[in-house]
Formats: sequence, C-alpha cells, structure tokens
Amino acid sequence: MLDSHFIDRVAAEAKDNFDKNPYDSTNFVLALNMPVTTILREAILGCTNETTFANGTLTSVPFKLRVVQSYIDKIQAATGLRPTLNSDLTLTVTLCNDEFNASDLAFLMSRFPDQFRVPKKKRRFAADVPIDSIYNKARVAAILTKLKAENTISYKMSSPTRECTFSVVFEREPIFIASRYCKFSRNLPQSPWTASVDIPKVRGNSVCEKIASPFIRVAKCDSTRFIASGREDIDVRMLGSGRPFALQLINPHLTAPFRGEQLGESLKKIAEEINSQCDIRLGAPLRRISMKETESLKVRQDEKRKSYTAYCYSTQSLDEKLLDELSSKAPIEISQKTPVRVLKRRPLLDRKRTIFALQALKLDEFHFLIRLETQAGTYVKEFVHGDFGRTRPSLADLLKVEHGEVDILDLDVDNVDMEWPPPDGSLG
Repeated sequence: MLDSHFIDRVAAEAKDNFDKNPYDSTNFVLALNMPVTTILREAILGCTNETTFANGTLTSVPFKLRVVQSYIDKIQAATGLRPTLNSDLTLTVTLCNDEFNASDLAFLMSRFPDQFRVPKKKRRFAADVPIDSIYNKARVAAILTKLKAENTISYKMSSPTRECTFSVVFEREPIFIASRYCKFSRNLPQSPWTASVDIPKVRGNSVCEKIASPFIRVAKCDSTRFIASGREDIDVRMLGSGRPFALQLINPHLTAPFRGEQLGESLKKIAEEINSQCDIRLGAPLRRISMKETESLKVRQDEKRKSYTAYCYSTQSLDEKLLDELSSKAPIEISQKTPVRVLKRRPLLDRKRTIFALQALKLDEFHFLIRLETQAGTYVKEFVHGDFGRTRPSLADLLKVEHGEVDILDLDVDNVDMEWPPPDGSLG
C-alpha cells in the first residue's frame, strides 16, 4: 500500500478517470477504503505492549492517516485537484487484499464466537454465506472494542505475498430541485411504465423523464431520482397548482449552472423548456433545495388533503335528492381494503380514510359530477364504485344504487394541499 510505484499507479488511474469524465471542480476529498485485515492488525499492534511499535513515536498516528498523506500528494500532482476537507467532490480509493480473510476470520471466531452466531432461521443457509459478508469492517469494528492483549498473542503477522488490487471512483454530492407539476394528458404515467413485461417501455414518455431530461443535459449527471408527493393513475389529470415533487441529480459533473448568479438563469431556461411541452407544465417556479428539505416531502403523508373532480355515471336512474344530501354526510370515514387492481404490487391492508367534503351536480338521468376533498392515500375510484364491496361505504352505497353500479368516466386531481416548494432562501 505504501510502495511508491503502487501509489503512482493509483494516481495515474485517478487522472485517467477524471480526464475521461471531468467535473467542474478544483478540489476534492479523499476517502480511502483499507483492507479489513489492516484494521485488525493495527488494533492488535495497539494492544500488544511487547511489540516494538507500541512505544514508537508513530503509534499515536493512525496508520490510515499516514497512508492517506502518502496518496494525497501524488493524486494532487497527477490530477491538478487540490485536496481539502470540504468539497462536494469525493475521490474514493478502495484497496483490496483478501489473502488473510479466511485466517483472520478463523482467529476471530475462535475468540469471539458470540459475534458470529447465525440466527436459527438462517442456519440452513449459513454454509452458502460468502466470507465477505461475515468478515467485514462493521463486524470487525464491533469486535475491536472487546479486543485485549491476551486475545492477540497467537495472531500471526504474516507478510502478504501478493499486491493489493484497487479501484478509484469520483462522486459528487447530489443536487435537489423542487417544484410542482401539472399533467394534462390521460395517457402519460408519472414514471416509465408498460402494460406488460413483454412490451418495452417507451423512453421519454413519462412525467419524470420529461422533467429530468433538460437537467441531465445541463448538469451532465449520471442519473436522476424523481420524488413526488403521491402519484396519479396514468388516466388521471393533475390540475390546479400541480403535484409537489423533487428531482435529485445524482453525481452531477457540472454544478456551476446551479450555483450563485447562474442558478436563477439556468432554472428559468429549464422551466421554459419543460413548459414548452403540451402535456405537462410546472405549477410553481423551480427552486434548488437541500436534502433535508427534500425528505420533508414524504413526512406525514397521511395528514395531507387532496381535492378531486370526478365525472361519473350510474346504470340506475339517479335520485337528485340523494345527490343533494351528499354534502351533509361529510365528513365520512371509509374503510378500504387494498384495491384489486393494485394487489400484485401492494400489501393487503385495511385502511381507514376520511372524506372531508363531498358535493354532487346532476348532469342528466345517469351522469353527474362529484367534487370531493379526501385524506391523502384515499383510493377515489374505489370509493365511487365500491371495488366489489372492498370499500365501505362507497358512493354507490350512499346513493342507494342497489340494482346497478356507479363508476368513474374521468377523474382529475384539483389540488394537493401542501406548501411546496419550500420558501426561497432556505437552502443552507
């Protein structure tokens, strides 16, 4: 690990990696992953008083720190990047040597068997567990707190017979962007979707891809993650001020467009590009936010309220008096079992949800509109038609449609009641 020629190779690999996939950064943080055996050996040397090294001047300096300093200078010379403790760009150098994994594991298991006991449910698979999953940094770190000199006497400090292998990876902290989206199409999913595993997904034909595309081009990020406050079905429009969302730009190579004076102009141009599409539009300005603010998007989901308008029909002639009386019945607590249409991807649960407001407008003998405000997580389609009795009471029950059915022809989300994006200037 400290061989000069070896470190030169690591530095050359870092330079090659950076040249092929450059970042607009002038500095970096070095993260060095050491072989597990070096962590164990340093701890053993530290608690063995008879060892010559124990009273040396370097024992107070962690071995990893000495190794890091040896790498930093050569990586800086090769890449031109300045090492620092505060950068959004991290270079992770992973050094691997599994030559002593089996003997180290045997040594530790003989002295700390309780740390390696396998739960009864997993014992029949224990023989197939790879060493790497048992002998790892986390487990060794837990054992080191119990390590004493008498436990270490029989450990053999053999020298390695082969060189470490290594890998280098540059990675940048993500950027988070917030806004709201409106969707005007009844044929556009929120995320890439296909009706069958045998049918390939149509690239670019989803809300998240249409929003992410200009960000990927500007930031040169490896990928994105779309985070929304719920989702509407593919055939449901999202109207009003739109649905709150955040977009995570993963490993962006260019961050200058999203910093300082460039930020406002960049977001303005991207918003114009998104809004030029006919089937989606932003319902709020784009805003850069922090990771902590992004996490708040998913907090207390069940406390949020959502408003809908549904165009419905009944196979049985409608009683206008019962339609007029619907508003007086709210709030209504309903019980919903997981709908049949989503059972293959959702657990079977019985959920209590509240309909806070409900109004109906008769259009003709068999058609009517309803407007309702519900607790987030309410399956509105199932509330209307009852889902074979899995939602109680349903709208069909409230309208006393006993010899026919009530169903939705079209559904729109009118509002998601949430303050989003967070106020401007809150980004730390």
